[in-house]
Order: sequence, then C-alpha cells, then structure tokens
Amino acid sequence: MRSINILIMHSERWNEENCYIDYTIEAIMMKENATFRYLVEEVATQIGVDLRYNCMKLKYKIEGNNTPLKIHNEMGVRVYVSLKKKGKDSTKYLVCVTLFVKGCELFDRNL
Repeated sequence: MRSINILIMHSERWNEENCYIDYTIEAIMMKENATFRYLVEEVATQIGVDLRYNCMKLKYKIEGNNTPLKIHNEMGVRVYVSLKKKGKDSTKYLVCVTLFVKGCELFDRNL
C-alpha cells in the first residue's frame, strides 16, 4: 500500500476569517488505508502531544471553501486521503490541529 505525505500545522489559533495563523509545521507519512485512530496517534506522536492529558481536533481547508472540514471518523480519513491522492502538490490540504485539555473524548463527533 502506498504512503502519502501529510503536513501538520499546530500550536496555532483560528482567526475570525477561519484562517489558521501563528502555527508550526511538521510532517508525517501515512499509509493510504490508515484508520482514524492511527492518524490521531501519529499526529500526536509527531507534535509531542500526550493523549492521556489532551485531545485533538483535526481539520483541513479546501481551496475556495471558507469552512474547514473536520476529520473526526473513518469516513473523514478516507475522504481526506482521496483528496491527497488526487493532488500532486504535497502542500495542499494541510491538517490543522487544535489541542484541548482532556475532558473531551478523542472520538467525540462534536469536536
């Protein structure tokens, strides 16, 4: 199975125009058939987040769309991977990570 490169933006904030600002960039390689749990764990490992004490919200933006799309389940990962595979530009569809102190559930659909 092929792998895809994913650029991750973190340590940031969203502004009023739904733009992700003041961020740091990292990268991971992910198998095309990766699960949601695998993606969350790989992102957490790469950016140094302990999921015992924090949880994450993963989003990405599609050009021309102001509202970021959430990756919050298996279908979200499959759609994201499909978009990444179609594009040749590895800087497209950067994953934006927002961290929360534990108290929310990792797989909470309201994130």
